[in-house]
Amino acid sequence: MECMMDLKVQAFNKRMDVFKLRFLERPAPTTDISSFRTELDHFRANLDAILVPSIDTPEFAPTTPADDTVLDALYSEDIPQSESTCVQGKRHHSSHTSNATEDAKAKKREH
Repeated sequence: MECMMDLKVQAFNKRMDVFKLRFLERPAPTTDISSFRTELDHFRANLDAILVPSIDTPEFAPTTPADDTVLDALYSEDIPQSESTCVQGKRHHSSHTSNATEDAKAKKREH
């Protein structure tokens, strides 16, 4: 049993030595800090240029959109609103009739 444990410890130590040779003793990659610094300075300059409001752009007074003007002209109170297509063919079954319905019936009788 003790011999088996020694073999396992030796195998583990061999693997650790290989790991140390591959990863721990390998030189660290060199990072060029100066290129990062110059790129960061360019980003800061671009950010400052974006954030600074330009002085030569005039402010415009708020205007009403042309769409509202057109819609107001189309749907003004002067033009009577027609019934929707699903309501046009339906008849009112109530005993209370409106003046418009009575007028329509009277016109129909005249023809």
